[in-house]
Amino acid sequence: MFSANRRQDGCLSRLHGEAFALAIIMAALASGGCETLDGQPINLLNTQQEIQLGRELADEIEEREEILDDAAVQSYVREIGHRLAQHAHRQDVEYRFTVIDAPDTVNAFALPGGHMYVYTGLMKLCRNEAELAGVMAHEIGHVAARHHGEGITRMYGYSIVMRALLGEDPGTLTRIASQFLGTAGHAYFSRQNEREADQIAAALLWRAGYNPEALLGFMQQLEAYKAERGHTANIPLFATHPPTSERMHLISQYVSRFPREQRAQRPVHADRYHEKALDRL
Repeated sequence: MFSANRRQDGCLSRLHGEAFALAIIMAALASGGCETLDGQPINLLNTQQEIQLGRELADEIEEREEILDDAAVQSYVREIGHRLAQHAHRQDVEYRFTVIDAPDTVNAFALPGGHMYVYTGLMKLCRNEAELAGVMAHEIGHVAARHHGEGITRMYGYSIVMRALLGEDPGTLTRIASQFLGTAGHAYFSRQNEREADQIAAALLWRAGYNPEALLGFMQQLEAYKAERGHTANIPLFATHPPTSERMHLISQYVSRFPREQRAQRPVHADRYHEKALDRL
């Protein structure tokens, strides 16, 4: 937002010059993508644009993927998501949670504006509800920190995204949706974005009543799965994230901020998870 004090004529020419310089910067960003000034990320998408983009992408994805035909499991995952999302610091979007039936794919992702998808292959890898909640909290963290607006405009440029939202370039929406369905979708986020999402996830787990150490538990499960399957493992999740060892070290630091005795008393809900999810998948 740019404002000027019109009572002082001597300031007008200076302010006009600043406005012109700002316009040049914004035009460069629109044509060349979302860069940074002074090392700070720039998000050129407002909330309504994020919501619209997320809605368009959700339509594309749900046409391609098989949504799990089990109302009880879908409801259970939504309950977990809403339990976490009510503690997110961003509340100007509606968080939505959907399970995709793909038992051989270990993946989860969130779209701009709050749509989130969890694959049954990832759910089978989780040993308890808290581990699934940890993954979901990480994806909520990306939405809450507005990482999508930063990443998508950085990769495509503001003007291209706007043309897609206006229906002038539907191919862009198709490309973005395809990337979210594969490993390329995670390339939207910088390593700093991923670290921030992990930190937010630990806090969300704690506020929602889970043991935040479940984040580490899932990472251990993921490492064991990768070691067992090798190059045959289909793991889009975390494909371009920071190295697992680095993430586990940082997550340990985030988790250690919460009292150890209280952490140990927090439930992970293994029995409930088996009953409401694993036994039905």
